[in-house]
Amino acid sequence: MEAMGGIGAGARAGKTRACPAAAWLAAAAWLAAAPLARQTHDRPLPDQATFLAAARAKLASDERLQVRYTYKLRRTEVRRNPFGRIGTGDVRLYEVYPSPIAELTYYRLVATNDVPTAPAALAEQDRRQREKLHAYVARLRRLSPPERARRLEADSVVGARERAMVDDVVAALDYRLERRDVLDGRPAIVVAFAPRPGARPATREGRIVRHFTGRVWVDEDEQQVVRVEAEAIEAISFGFGWLVRIDPGTRGLFRRQKIADGAWLPVEARLVGGGRALVFRRFTLDLISEYFDYRAIDPSAPPPFVALPKDLVGG
Repeated sequence: MEAMGGIGAGARAGKTRACPAAAWLAAAAWLAAAPLARQTHDRPLPDQATFLAAARAKLASDERLQVRYTYKLRRTEVRRNPFGRIGTGDVRLYEVYPSPIAELTYYRLVATNDVPTAPAALAEQDRRQREKLHAYVARLRRLSPPERARRLEADSVVGARERAMVDDVVAALDYRLERRDVLDGRPAIVVAFAPRPGARPATREGRIVRHFTGRVWVDEDEQQVVRVEAEAIEAISFGFGWLVRIDPGTRGLFRRQKIADGAWLPVEARLVGGGRALVFRRFTLDLISEYFDYRAIDPSAPPPFVALPKDLVGG
């Protein structure tokens, strides 16, 4: 989940006050869903191995699709100071230009705390991104065709290294089809997960998830992951516990939605909890990343900030 990245990314969460109208609307929604819920809950659960395999295949397919869209990302940065204090920092808005090459994906900062980035600063960001792209292309051109193919595979967001990471995360957990539910008016299967006894993850991501339990809501009709809720059951250390230590009880949320053209893509990642930095500095975080305004990339006119020459990628 992106909210765990560096420690994480997030945004402000507003508070809403309950009112009679909202209560009636909630009751009406429950009553409308109740017949579907009863019908859904009475049905037997699907075969676990078959259902989970289908959901994983759909998730992997849509991860490959995500590089075909530009989107906006609003997230809260982690604030750090020289004395080790950590907390929730600025809310930043990015235009994201994905690339099949992980290091070339461009996060173009367009606003901070609702203040637009100055044109000169935007131009400087664009210049640095173009320099990064040109340097990568120059490195590729120095390689032989077989070496170039291996390099592109190693650097790809869906390359062997990324697939190995996903496999490692999956192997670190045990899964169990728990029950049926209704989510956003659609039948869903709730899958519980917990650390797998004896698992020995090889990746950083695998070592992180083994500290969590939680549930996954999978759309039954489309076998798509819709929601993930997770909670840390023990402390999570970074830098051998000296740099950052995340408290048990820290919670994570990840949501995906179906966009207009049928792809399922992330819309929210959140991390709520606390911990210690440099052993003695307590901190509290409520971080959220919001993904929106997905726009399909025209293959004939890819974004100039990330497009590799066609003669290098076989296009």
